[in-house]
Order: sequence, then C-alpha cells, then structure tokens
Amino acid sequence: MFNSAVLNLAIGLIFTFLTVSLATGTIVEMIASILTLRAVTLRKGIGQLLNDPDYRALAKDIYTHAAINPRSDGTAASISAGNRKNPAYIDRQLFGQAMLDILKISPAVANAANSPSAPLGKPTVGELKTAVDGALTTAATAQGTAAPDDQLQKFLHGIIERSVGDPDKIKAELVAWFDNAMDRVSGWYKRWTQFISIIVALILAAGLNINAVEVAKTLWKQPNLVAELNLPKALPAGGAAASPQTGAPAPSADLKELIDDLNTFPIGWKDGHWMGWGAFWLALLGWVITALSTLFGAPFWFDLLQTIIRVKGAGPSPVEKVDGKGAAA
Repeated sequence: MFNSAVLNLAIGLIFTFLTVSLATGTIVEMIASILTLRAVTLRKGIGQLLNDPDYRALAKDIYTHAAINPRSDGTAASISAGNRKNPAYIDRQLFGQAMLDILKISPAVANAANSPSAPLGKPTVGELKTAVDGALTTAATAQGTAAPDDQLQKFLHGIIERSVGDPDKIKAELVAWFDNAMDRVSGWYKRWTQFISIIVALILAAGLNINAVEVAKTLWKQPNLVAELNLPKALPAGGAAASPQTGAPAPSADLKELIDDLNTFPIGWKDGHWMGWGAFWLALLGWVITALSTLFGAPFWFDLLQTIIRVKGAGPSPVEKVDGKGAAA
C-alpha cells in the first residue's frame, strides 16, 4: 500500500506534526486552565467595552449581576481580577438582558406597562434616554467623574433613537455590540495561546529532539518506516469524532499505539552527540519547523493525514462520495 517515497515522507511528517500538536494543545489547555486565561481575558475585554477598566461602575455592575456571574455574591471583592470564580464565558443574550437592567431600561419598560398614558405600554424615546442618562451619571460618580461617559452616552442614545424606544430592538443592538467586542477578545486570547503554543512546542521539540529536518531525511532514505505506524487501522475512512472542547480528534484505543509508534522514528541524537555548530543550527531549524507546525492545530494535521491516506489507499467512503468530501482514490 505504501509504495511511494514522496507520500511516505508526507505521511511521516504529518504524523509527527499531528502528535506534537496534540501534546502541545493538551499542555497549553492545562496552562490556560491553571492561569484562568479565558476568564482574565474576558474580564479585560468587558472592562474596555464599558470604559470601566477598574471595575468601579458599569463593568462592576455586569460582573455582580446574577445572570452574568451566578458564582459572585455581589460584592466588589468577589469579582476581583484574581478571583478564580470569574466567568470564562458570557452568554450574549444574558449580557443584553443584564445591560437593560443596569441601564434602567427594564424599570422604564415596567413603569410604562403600568401607565395608561404610555403609547402601546412602551416608554418613549425621551423617557429611555433619561433613564440611561441616570444610570451613566451614577456610573460616572462611582468612577470619580462629574459627567457621564460621552462615548457611551452617544452610543446608547443612538441605539434608542434607531430602535424608536423598542426594548427588544435595543437588546438586539446591545447583543450585536457585545458580539463585535468578543470577536476582538477572542483575537487577544488566540494570540496569547499561539504564543504559548510556540514556546511549549519548541521546548517539546528541543527536549525530545523532534527535528523535522532529520525526520524528513530519514524517512526519505527509509520509506518503509511509515508502514510501521499502523495508520489505516488508527484512522478510519469515515473519520474520528471531534472533541467538543478542543475540536481535536477524540482519543481512541489506538492513540497510545500511535504515540508508541512515534518512538520508532529515528529522531535521536546523531551518533549520540552533536557534530559541531553546523549540526546544531540545522537541528535548531528542524525544531523551529516542528514548533511552527503546531500553529495549524491538530485537527488540520489529522484531516490532512486522512486525505493523504485516502489518496494513497482505499479512496473515499460511500458517505463522503455522497457529500462530495472524499478525495480521489
């Protein structure tokens, strides 16, 4: 089956990158959990979104709201930056509802519902602006300033005017505002995890001497090494289920065998030691290539490995033929 040196080389390298990516992803996830990176990044994003980085006004009100942070007891101490109970995720709809409460829009709607003079039981645009201005003034006082935040005031007034005072439309715009901000927060978190991933992967590559250049040279000279990996058995034609937490292939009974097979790769020190500075810089290049491969993620290498094996072997499954996802045999 494995009779092409080029494809054997590709399969061997991809398998190496997949294994390193899986190990790196696990370690990075552990580091992120220990340092509560998601919660810390989210807290910073909410503080910037509401122009309250010190958590003395609107950001504090959001984090003490029971719908947003049910594990908080409502005190400032319970939402401090070092509190490990701070939420790592916030539901977009709950954020919108909490903002209606904090901005005094919900009470205005309730009052209008009990007022026979209110049009259709809804507050007017002017009434909602007044309620919001009151909430922003209270927030400004908590932050030690006299006037409401001009940027937030203009933004919220614009939402009220565009929605013609409709609370549902106001909530929808607040949710969209939150989603846009969270896209940026996700970007921050991704950059941090990528940086950590590179460091972890480089340590793994150097510590275990997983030298992509040396692996490629050896596989080219000894292509039959790939046959020892038992890949067709470990990688079913239909694919593996994805882990809901990371999106990586779910662990299977063959994962240990795959990792054990990696130990047969000839990636040890050359002749038991380094041969001068030239060999060191070449090894460093190999380590860096291995580390950079983890930026693509384990799912990428897993899918690529399946595709190449289908090209080289039995072809796509019947289901993949129907879906149009299978590679040509």
